[in-house]
Amino acid sequence: MPFRYPKNKRRRRHGPRGYADYRPHKPWLRDEFEFRCVYCLCRERWFPDGDDCFSVDHVTPRSEAPELACEYDNLVYACCQCNAAKQGAVGARDPCHDPFGTDVEVLADGTIRTLTPHGVFLVRACRLERPKLTEFRRGVLELFRHLEHLGTEEAANLRRRIFGFPPNLPNLSDLRPPAGNSRANGLVESHYARRQRGELPETY
Repeated sequence: MPFRYPKNKRRRRHGPRGYADYRPHKPWLRDEFEFRCVYCLCRERWFPDGDDCFSVDHVTPRSEAPELACEYDNLVYACCQCNAAKQGAVGARDPCHDPFGTDVEVLADGTIRTLTPHGVFLVRACRLERPKLTEFRRGVLELFRHLEHLGTEEAANLRRRIFGFPPNLPNLSDLRPPAGNSRANGLVESHYARRQRGELPETY
């Protein structure tokens, strides 16, 4: 299901430390949040410019907590559209501590339903109910269901291209955070390492 929000707490795999700017965290966050926007769940593979259309977002805005601007656990991966819409909105929940699947859900027709007041805040802050996004979700879901039922090799190839991981997975082992990595064991769980071991699924 391409638009299923997690209902379980996320255990962060990585912990890069010491960057003087928040932007160098991007490759770590790409891997952390599975190459998709934490807010709308759109994937890099669905954008012509891939990860160039994504950015680093702060759970607690810099205007509210400048001391957390480069704190990895305060950062998430978001598409530029959701990031721009959310801007400095105060009150967003941390998706690693409070999974969005308990607050919102996407229905089969692409519409999004709020389940809690936190869900209402999320949908409004990121404009997740905007008509073009709703229509896009509907189209992706229809395509997903259609490809699942076709069962042909051509359909399987298309599924891999649209619903698979991007080809440019970051090799996090090559990165050297200035103050090290507080969760260095997470490197073996990275998508790049899993692909190297032949463990990465073709689609997700």
